[in-house]
Amino acid sequence: MMNVLIVEDDPMVQFIHRNYIEKLNAFNDIYSCMTVPDAEHLISSKKIELILLDINLKIGNGFDFLCNLRKDKNSIEIILITAYSDSKLVGNCLHMGILDYLIKPFTFERFKESISLFQQKKVELSAQEISQTALDRLLLPFEKNPLQADTLDKGMTEATLDLVYKTLKRFDHPFTIQELVQASGLSHVSVRKYVSFLEKRSIISSQIVYLNIGRPYKKYLLN
Repeated sequence: MMNVLIVEDDPMVQFIHRNYIEKLNAFNDIYSCMTVPDAEHLISSKKIELILLDINLKIGNGFDFLCNLRKDKNSIEIILITAYSDSKLVGNCLHMGILDYLIKPFTFERFKESISLFQQKKVELSAQEISQTALDRLLLPFEKNPLQADTLDKGMTEATLDLVYKTLKRFDHPFTIQELVQASGLSHVSVRKYVSFLEKRSIISSQIVYLNIGRPYKKYLLN
């Protein structure tokens, strides 16, 4: 798992972001600050893979901070989380290579989709080469999943299901839950839930491996 930085000057909103991230259990460390100078200090002293960034800050401006990062060729992934919905600003942010743009207020489900998109991008770009299909998943991230949304169990999202499914397709051998956790960057609890969902629908199958010593365990294979 990786580290995330929240740049938000409203303590309550910052608390909500942190609470959402903790629910997802997708990051090792969660850093937070309220100003651009503090954000600059943190990214220079800590290993940060993702920034949740507001635009209007008491000290500094989020968009200027984004521009300076790109000017310095810093490729940290950025998700803009702001009340600003001006189309010109959104366009400028997209040109600066942001991963996603969330307009306040937003739902927890939409927030999860954004984090899942970040995780999926990490998985796809970790390969030595990338296929057109993989590129399409990154550039068209919310394309309709063959498993319709109304079939999903409570608490599940299409984006995370897609991430799990695309990740397990990369295995050329039967895999364990732990292997899928490491490959996807998701928590053990989340992976187990989505694997169970796919197995119930006969998309994957499992086999029990018995050991001479120790407890048996399951391996899974795409049907």
